[in-house]
Amino acid sequence: MFSDIKIRSITALFLASVCFVTLYLGGIYLKIFLSLISVVLFFEWMRIISRNHWILRGFVSILFFILVFYSEGYNAIDLLIVVSGILILSSFSSFFSISSFWSSFGFFYILASISIIELMRSTEKGLIGILIVLSTIIISDISGYIFGKLLSGPRIFKTISPNKTYSGFAASLIFGVFWFSILSISFSNYNIFGYLIVGFLIVLSSISGDLLLSFLKRKVDLKDSGSFLPGHGGLFDRADSILSVFFFLLPLSILSGNLENPIKLILG
Repeated sequence: MFSDIKIRSITALFLASVCFVTLYLGGIYLKIFLSLISVVLFFEWMRIISRNHWILRGFVSILFFILVFYSEGYNAIDLLIVVSGILILSSFSSFFSISSFWSSFGFFYILASISIIELMRSTEKGLIGILIVLSTIIISDISGYIFGKLLSGPRIFKTISPNKTYSGFAASLIFGVFWFSILSISFSNYNIFGYLIVGFLIVLSSISGDLLLSFLKRKVDLKDSGSFLPGHGGLFDRADSILSVFFFLLPLSILSGNLENPIKLILG
């Protein structure tokens, strides 16, 4: 037991350190790091969806990801590449009786999430904005786990995620939104009501990402998304909430007119 805890702690500390250093350095260092973890995420996602030809589908996703991620800015050509990737993955999956929707969605889901992280980091105050979002996800997750265990009570999603309770869900929202609002106000002059709304949506999307992965793993009877991280399982098991939050920030940035500088959603 103590050996497992030690392994988990070392792995978590190492991963957190690498994430922070690359986020701090930004630029090409962050781009390379995001590319490397994307490779793992693509393979894990395709394996979760179906074990039929998951390696080939992973390689196809990586190819189109690289074409978009390493282009100069994001333009109409990139959109064409994304659509082409979705169509090819969809056709290939359908031919082998694999869910074309989930294969295509996974490709776009990871690509959009990783791209918005890189875009946000390249903007002014990008580092502090991303750290606020990441810390909000962590506070929400920890508070939900602690209060869910202490108060227990009825389960919300018995078949998808049996451990999630109403008390844990409420704690995640309250502490997560409070944390986000306090930090955002400390670094900007945006109004409190706007922060409460954005904070609520961030926490809600964080929980949704966790539920989505749980749902997909239960469909194929998988305990972990992979075995990449010693003591933790797969990388997707640790990044599910992070990906869903940044994925959600993409349409929110578009709707609010902040696509060129999505950090404004966090710091006004």
